[in-house]
Amino acid sequence: MTVEMARYSLAWRRPDLPPPGPRVLKAMMVPRGDPCPPEIMELWKPGAGYSIGWELVTQQPIRRWSQAAKANARVRNLRRRMEQRYPLFADMFIQAELERRPAYYAAEDERI
Repeated sequence: MTVEMARYSLAWRRPDLPPPGPRVLKAMMVPRGDPCPPEIMELWKPGAGYSIGWELVTQQPIRRWSQAAKANARVRNLRRRMEQRYPLFADMFIQAELERRPAYYAAEDERI
């Protein structure tokens, strides 16, 4: 298992003024969830124009839905919308929509 890393930085955050020194005074990588390192905290002074920032450096890979899961979600959402708008005629409208766009509701069309 890989440890996710985060980056704490002390950087100039005033867009109306140029920085008096370097744009980034200090930056450190720490494991995600750890507090701000004391090396950065002791450089920070309130009102000086520099502020502490946090950003996630490592990310989990994007998990894509399977074709069956995407198709089930599309049909489920269609059913929910139609039953909310047209409670008495929902089945009729659902059937018409499934016949009109079969590739979309089977999640075959990757452009959509």
